[in-house]
Amino acid sequence: MGFFAGCVAPNPSAPMSPMSSATPIEVELSPLQTTGYELQSTHARSQLTFEPPHYPRWAVGQPLLQGYFGASLLDRVTVTQDGNVEVDGDDGSLDQLPVIGGGAQWKLAGERMTLGLEGMFAFSGRANAEAFAFGGSGAVIAIDVDLLLFDIYGGPFVSLDLGDNTRIYGAGGPVMQFAEWDQSFEEDLQSGDGFGTGLYARTGIEFMLPSGDLIGFGVRWSETTVDLGGGLGDLEMEGVQFLFTVSRWE
Repeated sequence: MGFFAGCVAPNPSAPMSPMSSATPIEVELSPLQTTGYELQSTHARSQLTFEPPHYPRWAVGQPLLQGYFGASLLDRVTVTQDGNVEVDGDDGSLDQLPVIGGGAQWKLAGERMTLGLEGMFAFSGRANAEAFAFGGSGAVIAIDVDLLLFDIYGGPFVSLDLGDNTRIYGAGGPVMQFAEWDQSFEEDLQSGDGFGTGLYARTGIEFMLPSGDLIGFGVRWSETTVDLGGGLGDLEMEGVQFLFTVSRWE
């Protein structure tokens, strides 16, 4: 009896405590916390969807555009004139010419080893360069030369993928060259220009950037002969070009 006397029965009419209510509790996140969740979600999605570019995406018929700049180092720059007068430019300052150019390669077949055709062009030249004229009597005089060259060249190429981010390539074929030559000694000025032909071969290596573009280095050898006319005779040139290349698919 004493036990029941110490117990108090709940009063149904008494008001309930606020903590006993079933009302849901709303928690408000700070802007910093919200941003953090969004960044984590975005990072997770990017990890799931990122795929590095690779060369097999190069479709048949798709052009790969390439631009380049560099320098020509010539082993031979000679003009054989009438009267057995020969102008030698590689003993002067005509053996080094800046060059800029570009073009495209078109894929015809293959996967990791690609076969196709390329068409390229190049501008090079130099003003106020020094050359030496050798006369039939053995006399040697220094002359000033302005030289301008424009090349159009092309032929078959082969490209080999080394992994997913590197390729090497090689190409060769004919060259059509336009040359403009001006030489002066004191008050005597001679000028000539014309078209000629020759051969070229080139090779290079390129590395893929995260953007999908390519950068690399190349070397081109060429040998050409141009009839300058105007009593100047033939301009014969042979040498290599060292190039920095930038390429992208279209």
